[in-house]
Amino acid sequence: MSGLINNILVAEGTKLKSGDVVAVVESMKMLIDIKSEATGTVTKVNCQLEEFVQEGQVLFELED
Repeated sequence: MSGLINNILVAEGTKLKSGDVVAVVESMKMLIDIKSEATGTVTKVNCQLEEFVQEGQVLFELED
């Protein structure tokens, strides 16, 4: 779902498990948790607060 980045909950170096919430997107006045689809360590954050993002856009890069 596309919308504005409302909150970023991870930074580079954060270790994640599949299903961890990494960000919150505001779309149509609703707040939607964005969850990690994989386990790994965040190597790059590709989004910023208040940035408009599209469905399917890569917001974070992970390394095993």
